[in-house]
Amino acid sequence: MSFQAFEETTDANVKALDYKELRRSKALEDDMAYYFGEDWKNVITPSAATEKYIDRIREVAKETPELLIAHQYTRYLGDLFGGQMMGGMATRSLELENGQGVKFYQFDEISSAKDFIEEWYTSLNSLEISPETKQAIVDEGNLVFRLNIDIFSELEGNAFGSFLRVAWASFKEKYLS
Repeated sequence: MSFQAFEETTDANVKALDYKELRRSKALEDDMAYYFGEDWKNVITPSAATEKYIDRIREVAKETPELLIAHQYTRYLGDLFGGQMMGGMATRSLELENGQGVKFYQFDEISSAKDFIEEWYTSLNSLEISPETKQAIVDEGNLVFRLNIDIFSELEGNAFGSFLRVAWASFKEKYLS
């Protein structure tokens, strides 16, 4: 749902940050099919924390779409930056072969995560956003991180929550202050 909201919004600032190289819907669907079978949409249901997160994305997309920027940062850049580590850990611990089950963490169209992230930040900083909207995006980002931490806590992934808090603090300091 989050990726569809980014792709379907009419908000110009969100569209400016929606790079096709970051889109994850197809990769996520492939991974879900790998783990749960082709009928995965009828086999599994989102956890309570995941439902809460999805509901927030739907609400923001409908009422204040410019706040999707905070969700883009968390999903896209968090998945690109932290996903490299997560994908490698999953491949080793689950003994996966040929990139199966970790397509979500593979960004084949991005040759340098560091360079790409810097380009994305440059695009973010070039947006014409009022100080009030910037603050609203920071506030939404804080909520997004709490929602993501809740999801990882359900999965007993509290260490990743710490990583998310550090990444968000760095982002706020460097680009939204």
